[in-house]
Amino acid sequence: MLSAADRALLRPLAWTRIAFAGVLLIRTTPLIRAIDPIIAVDVRPLLGWPQGAGISTAVLGWALPAAVVKILCLARTAFALLFLLGYRPLWTGLACGVVAYVVLLQDVFGFTFTQHLLFLGVAVLATTDCAAVLSIRAEEPRSPRTSQVLVLALIVSVYFWAGLGKLRHDWMDGRTLALFYDEGKLRGALADLVLGTATRRAIAATVVALTELALGPLLWLRKTRWIGLGLALALHVAIEPMAHPDVLGWAMLALLLSLVPLEPDKKES
Repeated sequence: MLSAADRALLRPLAWTRIAFAGVLLIRTTPLIRAIDPIIAVDVRPLLGWPQGAGISTAVLGWALPAAVVKILCLARTAFALLFLLGYRPLWTGLACGVVAYVVLLQDVFGFTFTQHLLFLGVAVLATTDCAAVLSIRAEEPRSPRTSQVLVLALIVSVYFWAGLGKLRHDWMDGRTLALFYDEGKLRGALADLVLGTATRRAIAATVVALTELALGPLLWLRKTRWIGLGLALALHVAIEPMAHPDVLGWAMLALLLSLVPLEPDKKES
């Protein structure tokens, strides 16, 4: 028998399932054109869809026939939609992740960390109690606490490795940001304000790195979780208009929904 506290974790997990699968569908279908027409160039008609004969860029040269890849692209979309709806999430979510990776391996130069996060994330979520509520086929929850910890571990690992990778001189002194800024990859009024001088770039670089490293413990501890959620939201809201980092920010915000603390229903307590 689940406690009221455990049941309070089920809705945030369901929110994350719906939001994360939605982001995955947007990124792998023509819907991405409404968000970023630039990266939509690679989605014709679906992400990874074969574009005629050419030099094989499959990992280790293991190229699949174009017809098979097309079927896999369609299957990935179908599995993602079923996962969003909450239909047999363990099977549809894992199948979506596996099929998505197979398609991704057909183009080694098409790999991005955003796609990696989306495909790994859907597989991780598939093993949780994300469909106990808000689904067309509700499943009996097994362990909401373990489910949340699993998603939390994924979130913390993303921020930890992102922060750790920035602990180097060319990032901390602002040189890396200067290159991105000069090339126009960081743009807009906020970028001009934050990155306009060498001193500001060094400060911004240090703040980003330390914030990402701090988010791990802040999100992990329940007493500081609201602080961590607020800090993570501020980080992504600041980065989004400057860098437009694919849908990485949207995917992380979808995962963070699983950590929103809800008060247990008094009727069940």
